[in-house]
Amino acid sequence: MASASSNEATDLRLVSSIRYKLASVSGDEKKLSDALHSQLVPLLGKAGSQHKAVRDSVFQAFASVSNFIKPVGVILPVAALIDQYKNTRSPVVRQLDLSIIRQGILRLDDLKRQELIPQVLQGISKDTSSPSAAGFFNIFFRLLSTLKIPGRGSKQDVEFRESIGLSDPADAGYVSKWLGKLFLLRQDLALAAGEELEKLLLASPSGLSREDVTFLTNSNPATWKPGNPASLSLPTCKTKAVNLLATSAFTDEERHMPAICAAGSADSRIASIADDVLKRSDIDLENKSAVQSLYDAHKTFPAAQRILVLRLLAKSVTACNLESEVVEAVKQDFSLVSGADASVLGLEGVRLFKALLAFLSAIARHGSTSGDTGPGSRPTLVLLLKDCILAQGWPAPESKGNMSQIREEEKIRGSAYETIGMLAAKGCHFEPQAKIILVKWLIQSYMLDPTPDIAIHVESAMSNMMSLFGLATDASPETRDLKSMLLESMVYSEEKCQRSARHVVTRFANNCLPYHDVHARCIDLLAVCTPSQRQDVVEEGRRGLNPWWATNLRPDGDALALPDWTKLVDMFLNLSPDNSDPPGEEFQVDKLYKDEMRPNFTRKPSPAPVRYITQILFLTALNENKFEAGWESQLAARLESDLETRDNIRRYFDSADAEFLLTLINAIVDCIQKGGHSDEWLLCLGEILPFAPLLKILTPVSSKIPDLIRTMVSLNDHKLIPLAAKAVGILAPWYAESPSIMSQLARRIEEIGHDATGRPLVEYQASIAYVGSCLSRIAYYGRGTTGADPDVLRVVYNQCKIALQKGSPDLQTSCIESMAQLWTADLHFPEDEDGFTETMNLLFKLAEQGREKAILALGRLAVPSAANKLSSKIDTTETILQKLFELSDTRKTEVLFAVGEAIACVIARWDSKAVQLGVNLEASTVERFKNDCGLGKRPSEISVALDKLIGGCKATKPSLLKASGIWLFCVIQYCSELPEIQSRLRECQVAFMRLLTARDELVQETASRGLALVYEKGDPSLKGDLVKDLTASFTGNKTQLKVDEETELFDAGALPTGEGKSITSYKDIVSLANEVGDQSLVYKFMSLATNAATWTARSAFGRFGLSNILSEAELDPKIYPKLYRYRFDPNPNVRRSMDDIWKAVVKDQNAVLEAHFDTIMEELLRSILDGREWRVREASCAAIADLVHGQPFAKYEKHYTDIWKVTLRVLDDQKTSVRNAAAKLCMSLSKTLVTRLQEHNASASSKAMIAQVLPFLLSDKGIENSVQEVQGTSIMTVLEVVKNGGDTLKPFIPTIVTHFLGLLSTLEPDVVNYYYQRVGEEGRENLDKLRSSAVTQSPIFECIVSCLRFIDEGVMGELAPQLVSTIRSAIGMQTKVGCAELLSTVALRNAVVLPPYNATFLKTMETQILDRNHETSKAYARASAYLLRSATHETRDRFTARLLDLYVKAEDATRRQKIADGVLAIAKASPDVFTDLEASLLPFAYLAKHDMDDYASEEFEAVWSQYAGGSHTIKRLVREITELVSTGLGSAKWDLQHGAALTMASMITALSSDIGKEGQFGDADLERIWPVLEKSLSLKTFEGKETVVAAYPLFVLHGKKLWSTDSAIANQMKKIALREAKRNNEAYRPHAIEALGEFAGAREDLDMYAEVVSLVSEHLEPASEAHKVTEQERKTSDAALKAIMTSYNRQRMRETPSSVLGAVADKAEKAKQAISLARDTWFTSATELMKQALASGATSAEPTAGVVATRWFRLLTAEQNQTMLENQRLGRAKALGAFVDAWKKGVLGPVGEQGSLHEEMEQVVKAMAEADRSLDVQKVLNEVVQQLAF
Repeated sequence: MASASSNEATDLRLVSSIRYKLASVSGDEKKLSDALHSQLVPLLGKAGSQHKAVRDSVFQAFASVSNFIKPVGVILPVAALIDQYKNTRSPVVRQLDLSIIRQGILRLDDLKRQELIPQVLQGISKDTSSPSAAGFFNIFFRLLSTLKIPGRGSKQDVEFRESIGLSDPADAGYVSKWLGKLFLLRQDLALAAGEELEKLLLASPSGLSREDVTFLTNSNPATWKPGNPASLSLPTCKTKAVNLLATSAFTDEERHMPAICAAGSADSRIASIADDVLKRSDIDLENKSAVQSLYDAHKTFPAAQRILVLRLLAKSVTACNLESEVVEAVKQDFSLVSGADASVLGLEGVRLFKALLAFLSAIARHGSTSGDTGPGSRPTLVLLLKDCILAQGWPAPESKGNMSQIREEEKIRGSAYETIGMLAAKGCHFEPQAKIILVKWLIQSYMLDPTPDIAIHVESAMSNMMSLFGLATDASPETRDLKSMLLESMVYSEEKCQRSARHVVTRFANNCLPYHDVHARCIDLLAVCTPSQRQDVVEEGRRGLNPWWATNLRPDGDALALPDWTKLVDMFLNLSPDNSDPPGEEFQVDKLYKDEMRPNFTRKPSPAPVRYITQILFLTALNENKFEAGWESQLAARLESDLETRDNIRRYFDSADAEFLLTLINAIVDCIQKGGHSDEWLLCLGEILPFAPLLKILTPVSSKIPDLIRTMVSLNDHKLIPLAAKAVGILAPWYAESPSIMSQLARRIEEIGHDATGRPLVEYQASIAYVGSCLSRIAYYGRGTTGADPDVLRVVYNQCKIALQKGSPDLQTSCIESMAQLWTADLHFPEDEDGFTETMNLLFKLAEQGREKAILALGRLAVPSAANKLSSKIDTTETILQKLFELSDTRKTEVLFAVGEAIACVIARWDSKAVQLGVNLEASTVERFKNDCGLGKRPSEISVALDKLIGGCKATKPSLLKASGIWLFCVIQYCSELPEIQSRLRECQVAFMRLLTARDELVQETASRGLALVYEKGDPSLKGDLVKDLTASFTGNKTQLKVDEETELFDAGALPTGEGKSITSYKDIVSLANEVGDQSLVYKFMSLATNAATWTARSAFGRFGLSNILSEAELDPKIYPKLYRYRFDPNPNVRRSMDDIWKAVVKDQNAVLEAHFDTIMEELLRSILDGREWRVREASCAAIADLVHGQPFAKYEKHYTDIWKVTLRVLDDQKTSVRNAAAKLCMSLSKTLVTRLQEHNASASSKAMIAQVLPFLLSDKGIENSVQEVQGTSIMTVLEVVKNGGDTLKPFIPTIVTHFLGLLSTLEPDVVNYYYQRVGEEGRENLDKLRSSAVTQSPIFECIVSCLRFIDEGVMGELAPQLVSTIRSAIGMQTKVGCAELLSTVALRNAVVLPPYNATFLKTMETQILDRNHETSKAYARASAYLLRSATHETRDRFTARLLDLYVKAEDATRRQKIADGVLAIAKASPDVFTDLEASLLPFAYLAKHDMDDYASEEFEAVWSQYAGGSHTIKRLVREITELVSTGLGSAKWDLQHGAALTMASMITALSSDIGKEGQFGDADLERIWPVLEKSLSLKTFEGKETVVAAYPLFVLHGKKLWSTDSAIANQMKKIALREAKRNNEAYRPHAIEALGEFAGAREDLDMYAEVVSLVSEHLEPASEAHKVTEQERKTSDAALKAIMTSYNRQRMRETPSSVLGAVADKAEKAKQAISLARDTWFTSATELMKQALASGATSAEPTAGVVATRWFRLLTAEQNQTMLENQRLGRAKALGAFVDAWKKGVLGPVGEQGSLHEEMEQVVKAMAEADRSLDVQKVLNEVVQQLAF
């Protein structure tokens, strides 16, 4: 107890003692400050005492201390108080400490505050829970503004975390957290309190809680109040905080969230820095805790920060898969931007919505499609998006805001639709019914939304939705609902919607319903059939009907199931009423179709459904389930030319349901009768009827023959006649009344006659066609009871002959077909030789015209059995063949094939497939008819024909060669089964092999087809021989040509000789050789022709089956290199052929390439250089590119350099196509290298590739190559390598950088240099700016900068000397600029490795900144500024000293301009460096800103303005400036001397303004300035010296200490003033005279008035001769007048002002002319003179004083009647006022004795006031009158 009492007493004594000590020194600030440093901390520490008495005593003492420390001069022990705050646990002590700390900080300078920051921050995280934590953190905010932020990458930056006390991660995390919250603090939140704060926090998310705001404001809203001196500036604090955040004081993890908070700031300065921090941050966005922290922040952040968070989350796959967080975030954001309670509106709402949609798009791309236990979040997100769209108004959005906002909302709405589609894409688990509802809603949106652009986005959404359905199955309820919905949408009335959705619906049906679904195909048919349908809808419908397109939807290769054609028939063509309900689940779908769609077809029949049903019918019959492009034409070709196909179809028709076939056929016939599209209907009918069962189908349908005939006649369309005749002919044998109909038609033919026109002519033509078709078909089936009626045949035959002579082409065609059909059916062969000859000649005449029908009819003319028995004098078969052979000269290929078919008919008749395909009968019917009529082959004619054709294949005449080849092919094609043909296939093979060398591509094609056909039909021995021949032809190097004079060797125009002629045949070659006298031309041209023949022969390989032939042979492996190269031949025919052979021969390509890779590569590398033919070089390039593609580098590593070498070599090939191929190979090699580097740039193979390719590319064979193409390719390759090379590039970086710096100049287009040499100086400067900016934007410089990413100490050691050498040797402007920019970039990005080389670089810069080119000089100046950042103090000082030395020794203004650029660059680019060098650079800038050159002056002025604080800075730097001025004055250069003199004048003027009119310069400054000023004034007169002489009186005025104590100096000063006034320079003289007057006024020890008056009097008195006063004379008079008004002795003025005024008046009265010239000066000076007299306080009792007064008044009013400017009159009024004031005070004698003057003044002044029109002048004059009245 005693001890406690003792402690209490001790504490009380201590407190009392400290209080007394402080009170005793409270009156002396310095002593009080010292006492506080030792006593204040112990005093406040006792506030935590356990004794109440002690605490009370401390509180009393604290109150006293608070009063003591109120003066701002009292310095408080802040550092000690901070230590006590941290070490104590007493909250009372802490509060007292904080209150003193807050006051003490404000009294510290910036340096002391900076020193406190580490002390405050160290351990700050330990004080998070105490009540004083907010107050202590507020202390940090107050210190933050003084924090000096180091340059990024500097050594100080690296150590910054440690130096400011944040080495503890807990402290750094705590500070970064509250800095982040500071960025979220808005000004309104900072100033709010209580309920107002609560309302603001509830109004919209702010990211802050009430507690956060309280902490940041320290529970005081005035903390951040603008305008309050004791408050903090929120924008300034945030700016400093974000700069702190950007330093290395915080790790990426610590500053990531605060940076997000800052990046969302509305202040662009803060946001830009924070954005840069985020870009440089390396945060693992796949880390779950990091992602969760983003989601947690998102829940509270404001809209701007939410946008940033959403962008970050969108980059994270992990974030996209946190489903609950995703849904919650989306819900929150949607509630902010949409609905009645939306709080984020306008542009910010739009931006948030966009970010949200981008986030949802990322979820669609990266998010999982299902959760662990449920369907996932996507359905929920889709519904949220849908609800958001509905909230905006649906289907039409509710327009809000201006047009710009409406457009933005439309874009967002469209994106929302599209995002729905992305989220609902494949893999998303929707309930089936929900999917249907969503699709239906999208379709309705598409149809009903009035915004045109929205439709595109909705359609895109539906495209994505298609994958959600896949290919539905028929049985699922989902499929039924989908079909029902699609059909409803398909038939939706277009009048009720904005746009039709049929295209979308059709696409949906095509992609989501299986191809065999009948209802889906009905939708397609509806899209195709509907009249006035859009083209895109029709195309989509056709696509849906196309089985090949459906096959492409199933890349798995499964067989395609076709629709049931019977259901299609029932759906479209069963037109009978059906009152029964369709059974099963299809009820609604079928009912919808039958109610809505089928009536549409019934009213307006379209051939599309029937055409589609027919195709599906045939495909089903042929059991087709694999389809390729062009399947329709393939099907048509098979139906036309394949007997087996026809038999298969017949068998299917026999087993098919006859009812549906009959329905199909009846429907077609009914549609024909209704009219419209008759050609389509007839085509379908003609395709189906030949295969229809005879009894089940044809018999019942045949009854419609009369109706068909009547209908076709009524249509009056001759184009339909062949189709109708075919259908009627097929039905005729099964119609009992056919003979009578034929008789009727014959009679009608006779009645109409061949000379009819119009409708009768059509009927005439149709009747002939019907008779021929019907009679022939009746004959085939033997249905006629007694055969064909001879009279009918005669009538038809005769009319046909007449028509062949005189009829129209259409009529002739019908007659020819009718006659051919009759002859094929062995009916009505000409009865005699004349009739035969006449008929043959008529047909041949038409055949010569190219009429194919006539040619075919010639062949059919030889078919009847009567042709063999006509006459012994003539061989009809031989005659017909001869006529056919005569058609060999025709140029039309189709005609030649028709002749070939005719020849086959002649020699084989019904044994020829040509006849069998033409009649389209069952095989049994054909065989029976052939045997019954004896219409089989003719063996002798077959032999003769083959001899003729094989011989023709040896001919040299091109037309005969071509014809023989085609005819031989046709004979084999149609008659290959005959023994006579089989026995001579080997001869045919040889003939075709010969044709392979023909130049005509068609002949080659025919030969290829023929060889394939021979191979197919031949025996094994024949096949083996064929393979040997083909192989020998392929591997042979020479092709033997057998020629005669007419042999065509070259195409017309290939070798022009002039005059429109060219060499084509061997005869032309010989003629040309004889003409020029050079027989060697024959051999040269024949060599060309042989080479062409070789390549044309090879082009035929692989076509139409040759590859299959070779595939069965065992080939020598040596063939692989050549065969591989041939696959890339420029000739597309050769290329295609070789590729087919390669695929056939090489079964396992990988194995062959693995085994023969080196052989193939060596062959290609050899041929690319040694190949004499351009096609070989081109093919080799392409082959190498393909060969190395996808191969591991190890496989071609040994060839890699050689590949690049040969590739770059052929880049300069003379052939353009070869150069292009080489360029593609280079691109391929480059792409391969880059891809490998992108994937594994550190792998061994990547290093090996770079090690091989970079030295080569950087050599004279690469980027230094003189060939532009080679150089360009090498550069592009190196660019890509550098971009992706990584650390592997390090050994090559110095070489790459130096080479590419040189390229910056060499790659400039010549046109730029041409233009540069021809423009003026200004144009060159502008062009240089463009060239300079182009350097930094060029890909080459980007490559150089990319190299810097991998610089370390080792690389820098090699790069530095090479870079210095490049800088010194550089010639081109671009290279120099590039070097400078490179140094700048290194200084910014690689400052850590720069210090050892900084001095060297800066030494180099000392000369480079003087470069003649202005842009180059500026670039080097910037580089120097950046280099100085990491330079040592010694290096910095040496560099700045060198700059000053260069400036002083500069021989011209240009060099000084360069120095100015250098100093300005330091000021702008490296402000910290400039601050460090301020003592030397600021005086330099001050001197140089007075440079006589305008450019240099402006540059230095900018430097001075940026860093100087006005006259205070000058006052601080007097010594340095004076020394520099002295140096400048000592220079031999006049410009420097003049600039130095101006600097001295400027400094004196600034010092004068700083100290005021009555102030005096310091002794030291006077001693420094006077010698330099004296030297400046001694300079000869120069432009601007008037500034110097004007400053001279100011120096005298403020330098009294100097001249008052030194008489020598005083005398010298007077001499100088008089000397300068006596100078003869007219422009300078006024200023010198004025300065002389001011000098005389400043020297109170001298009375120089008389001297001044004598010196200036000549300028005041009138000139001896009258002349016009010049401006210069006016200025001189003005100055002289001012001199006499100001040069009076001030001491005398104070003693006897009347005498001074009298003296001045004496001179003024003699200077009236000067007064009239300088009224402004006169009145102003008079006013000042009167004020000085009044201020003297002296009165005059001299009798002459009144006279002086009168004289002055009259001087002032002398020109009252003359015109003056208003300002002059106002000056006069003020001068009168000053005069009256002095006069009334008695300065000019007693007023009472001057009554007359008083009256005079009143009268004159009143008159002047009344006469003046200016209110201002009247006011002043009236005031003067009032003064006179009192």
